[in-house]
Amino acid sequence: MMVLVGRLILAGFTFLFCIGDPRPVAADQLLPTNGWRVSTPEAQGMDSGLLADLVAEIENSDGGIDSVTIIRNGHLVLDAYFAPFERGLKHIIHSVTKSVTSSLIGIAIDRGDIESVSQPVLDFFPDRVIASDDQRKRTITLEHLLTMTAGFECQDSFRHRWRSLLQMRRSADWTQYVLDLPMREAPGQSFDYCNGVSFLLSAIIESATGMSAFDYAKQHLFARLGITDVRWPADPQGVTVGYGEMWLKPRDMAKFGQLYLDHGRWDGRQIVSSAWVAASTRPRVDATLFAKYGYQWWHDAGDYYAAIGFRGQYIFVVPNHNMVVVFTSDLPPKDFYVPRDLLLDYAIPAATSDGSLPANKEQHKRLNTLLHQSASNPGFTWQSSRRGYAAHGVFRRQAEPAFQLRVPRGSRRLPLQSQFQVMRMKTLTGFNFAAAVGDIPAGIALQDIGPRAYAPLLAGVGRNEPEVVSNAPIVLDDGTAAYRTELHWRNRLGVDIKTLVVSAFKDGKWVLVDAHPWKDQREASQIVESLTFQIGDQ
Repeated sequence: MMVLVGRLILAGFTFLFCIGDPRPVAADQLLPTNGWRVSTPEAQGMDSGLLADLVAEIENSDGGIDSVTIIRNGHLVLDAYFAPFERGLKHIIHSVTKSVTSSLIGIAIDRGDIESVSQPVLDFFPDRVIASDDQRKRTITLEHLLTMTAGFECQDSFRHRWRSLLQMRRSADWTQYVLDLPMREAPGQSFDYCNGVSFLLSAIIESATGMSAFDYAKQHLFARLGITDVRWPADPQGVTVGYGEMWLKPRDMAKFGQLYLDHGRWDGRQIVSSAWVAASTRPRVDATLFAKYGYQWWHDAGDYYAAIGFRGQYIFVVPNHNMVVVFTSDLPPKDFYVPRDLLLDYAIPAATSDGSLPANKEQHKRLNTLLHQSASNPGFTWQSSRRGYAAHGVFRRQAEPAFQLRVPRGSRRLPLQSQFQVMRMKTLTGFNFAAAVGDIPAGIALQDIGPRAYAPLLAGVGRNEPEVVSNAPIVLDDGTAAYRTELHWRNRLGVDIKTLVVSAFKDGKWVLVDAHPWKDQREASQIVESLTFQIGDQ
């Protein structure tokens, strides 16, 4: 019987008692270009007991919160990670990206690369022929894009199941697609959430500076904040995806929040003007989700503003408490506001003093214990440990036919969907993968198993018949013959999926590993091609 040994990850959270003067220090004196200065909560006027309650609340919930990072007075006072997410991993921040893109517009204006927010959008694309001759389109300004009031007919939010976003991604030229959108109303009339206009901001940065938004950010923003580990993809033409898809570590998200808390200054330098910070974070239009919207920043009724992303990514900036609070999550829509509730119920109330508080060793110890527990990952079991167990980056099945495969760090356990599946997980990048064991269909050879037996299974769950893009023999690491099949299809939401499946026959059974990415296939290939019938040591 396999011995299930959980591993304890010391989450990066290292609560240390302050050495030297415990009084709060002006944040501008210690900004963490090379790393945050760590402090006990009490040294920064925060209650360890309430922070412990915050961690316990998340740990006792149904899951979905991946991390919480709290900065007060420029010090890291809480850096909690919840298994299977781990310290050191980047997290997709979804539409928090929009606030970063907004900052790049501000930097470009500060540097003279862009004149002002009053500049007409079409001025940046003089060589393009725009499909609509609607005169209202000529009056769209940069400010209209920033405030989501461009007036486009853009059915692009979660309420519309991202219809226009999916159409844009399938188009040959994303920039042209957005510029060609029909007008619903005159610019400036009302808020309408549209990923396409945030993408257009990225295209404008490239047009105005001659650099992609990502390269511009690396030179004028990330390098100055000491942020070096960033992922930010581009469209097929190389235009950075300005509306989302950025990956950052939680501590680096907190750096961006701290930059805005300090009015655009960092280590004595003005990275983005204080005027831009004030202008972009001021509530301007009535909006969905939160009450008001600025320049790609959200406002609630509270004394804070926020960068917000799908599935619960948040950077809260709380000026009255000199505090930044970051959440990364994988929350279902019904729980989208949980991080805001945790901010209001625990994080803000924990800031009880502008000065330091007496040390609270008992609650501090409790907090550390909870942090260690929350970060520990005992592994995931399906049915039984012999039939399916994942830990330390490997899934193993000891029941016959026995096999194993690699599991990316941070992957979550998902429930099985059929009697043949023996494991099913979701990667941090957001796609599902699974392993299954079933009978070999009568009369079907290994080389035909993907197109003839697997493809029909996809036909029952998508909008169209799957297209077999490739079907080729491979040899697994243990020498077993297998076939790798790639199929393209569209799910019921209209998302184009690029399924990869590796099939092998073993002990009279069909063993398969499949993965269903909707964009980059590299990680999916690494998963399915790691299948091996040679079981390593536990």
